Amino acid sequence: MPKPYGQWELMRPDELEAVLKSAPVAYVPLGTYEHHGWHLPVCFDGIKAHELCLRMAKRTGGAVLPTFFYGTGGGHIGYKWTIIVPEAQITPLIETTLDHLARFGFKVVVLFTGHYAGEQVAMVHRLAKEAAQRHPHTRFLAVTDPEITTPLPGDTVGGDHAAKYETSIAMALNARWVRMELLTEGRKPSQVTLPETPRKEGTQYDPAHPLYGIWGQDPRQHASRDIGNRVVNEMVNRVAQAVEQALAAD
Repeated sequence: MPKPYGQWELMRPDELEAVLKSAPVAYVPLGTYEHHGWHLPVCFDGIKAHELCLRMAKRTGGAVLPTFFYGTGGGHIGYKWTIIVPEAQITPLIETTLDHLARFGFKVVVLFTGHYAGEQVAMVHRLAKEAAQRHPHTRFLAVTDPEITTPLPGDTVGGDHAAKYETSIAMALNARWVRMELLTEGRKPSQVTLPETPRKEGTQYDPAHPLYGIWGQDPRQHASRDIGNRVVNEMVNRVAQAVEQALAAD
């Protein structure tokens, strides 16, 4: 029999109570406001994380919190439409959220960050570890895409920024998020850059280039829905298995 699950912001108290009784799992998706090329939404990391968490919750049961869109770190500081926040401003909100979830009685809390700049990943793992020390009866799992994605043949890392992997994931999760026809030349620097925008060599730094803001393999040539389905299925399966094991060990 399927276990109850849903989006926290749409659930009523009795529905949350039912989740807590039969599937005491909370998913906390995290992202950021960050340029993701011309073809993907600027908040892709967060909407990706939320949709993945919903698919995980469908497997395990549980409640998926609204996405926390403020993220830290990465190479897009200064890119227009990007908002990167200092870690010190973020951590108190996440700490308080984790403390409340533990007090409510959730046995497993998954922090899934779709934004995997090194600073963000380190922060999420640290917050999970510290929360576990404060609440030893709750299991906190911190994960991000590349940690649970097997690199495809010829690749060394199962992740990128708005390139082969993320574009493929977007195709698999919601094709409406992807506008490949927008990967064209001709934007003026004044339209997309700020005074502090990095000035370096490379297509990812050239606002007139179709691949501006993209780190990784050209999605026009290498991204596909088939790849996305493979990656999404692996991520969902691996997290769901970890959650089920944590619940069984309780």
